[in-house]
Amino acid sequence: MSDSNGTMSWERLITAARWDERCAGGSTPEERRPLANGDSRNPFERDYGRILYSSAFRRLQDKTQVFPLGRNDYVRTRLTHSLEVSYVGRSLGEALGERLADGIFAGKPQASHLGARVGAAVASACLAHDIGNPPFGHAGEKAIEGAFEKRGYPISFEGNAQGFRLLTKIGGDSMDGFGLKLTAGTLGAFMKYPCSESYFKAVKADEIFPVNKLEAKKFSFADSEIEAARFVAEACGLILREDAGECFAVSRHPFAFLVEAADDLCYLIADLEDSFNNKIITYAEAKQYLAAFWENDSRRAGIEARVADLESQNEWRRAVNFMRATAIGQGIRAATRAFDANESAILSGNLQSSLFQCSELREKISELRRFSVERIYSEKSVESVELMGFQVMRSLADFFLDWVETPDDTKGRKIASVYNLKDTGTAEARVGEVVDYISGMTDSFALATYRKINGIAER
Repeated sequence: MSDSNGTMSWERLITAARWDERCAGGSTPEERRPLANGDSRNPFERDYGRILYSSAFRRLQDKTQVFPLGRNDYVRTRLTHSLEVSYVGRSLGEALGERLADGIFAGKPQASHLGARVGAAVASACLAHDIGNPPFGHAGEKAIEGAFEKRGYPISFEGNAQGFRLLTKIGGDSMDGFGLKLTAGTLGAFMKYPCSESYFKAVKADEIFPVNKLEAKKFSFADSEIEAARFVAEACGLILREDAGECFAVSRHPFAFLVEAADDLCYLIADLEDSFNNKIITYAEAKQYLAAFWENDSRRAGIEARVADLESQNEWRRAVNFMRATAIGQGIRAATRAFDANESAILSGNLQSSLFQCSELREKISELRRFSVERIYSEKSVESVELMGFQVMRSLADFFLDWVETPDDTKGRKIASVYNLKDTGTAEARVGEVVDYISGMTDSFALATYRKINGIAER
């Protein structure tokens, strides 16, 4: 790792060292290993495949993004959202990689394929960015915390940290306890808030004052995953912030800024489009916020002409679809320019804002975010999903906590048998088992389990 006064280097940040039993012991980085015959994928593309084919990723198809699933065919799930974010992230990563190849790596052997490698690393992290989210989104997170605290087991459930746990420890059935065995580059890009739970709590209690507040807004790994986080930090040369017992924190990997930008851009614009398709907002409202993205673009006249043509045909949905695509393109260009303008601050770990907060779209993004909070996320159908999530997740947590507290009585043994729970000897370990189990459920499975344990007949 770099020390607190150092800076990160692209040579180390773009590393393919892989988290598994060999790399954890300090073996040869993956880029030096021979490829399988006929396999031309770079290490980060293999990361993409491992995430894409994982059961944890597939379960995102039945997890709520914002609007109730099944409301209509246009509603996005966590899975479709993740695919869209991954596409935008790949575009951002490829642009960065190509610029680095033309500059820092000009004339070096790796320059010719650097765009593809950086693009794949960012795309892989984007694909996995929501993989640790529980059923029913943020309402599920709050419900899990509330139910456990009520029974005397205060926990801080964080989807980012649960995702890192899946990727590095429990997410791969055949990976020997190393999750999906991803590269340090992809895992670094995934760590949006690169600090441990203990460090985050110390910051919240004003016991630690972080060098960069953005890095400690939440936490990206639990104390139990510090070893994996340290591997990532050392392999990528991230700047050390704190390393004292369970308080561990490092600087953001530069790729994490691109993952954050891709997520922000996709969810804000997609939620606007979905809310129009669900008749929550009007066409005029959707157009107002989407058109703001190309307000100062040289191609504005052509874009407006195309929109006007679709409006003349009463093709309102197609018009919103076109404006959404154009707005995302504008967002990609703005984020790329913001990264380029702030590269030195990013590499030194000093940038304390997102890329959009220091881009020409800052005000437009802020206005769209405010509108979304006021008109979309407070809509009754959205809030009804959150209420259901609270009820379902709290009931499930309460039910499985009976096993945590009394694993050897009749009910406890039956719960363990029916739901394949493994008693590793301590209540703390059983709590972790329950959190892993219920947070990994899909919305449908969580609801079906809730009905079953409460004696509610299926229709």
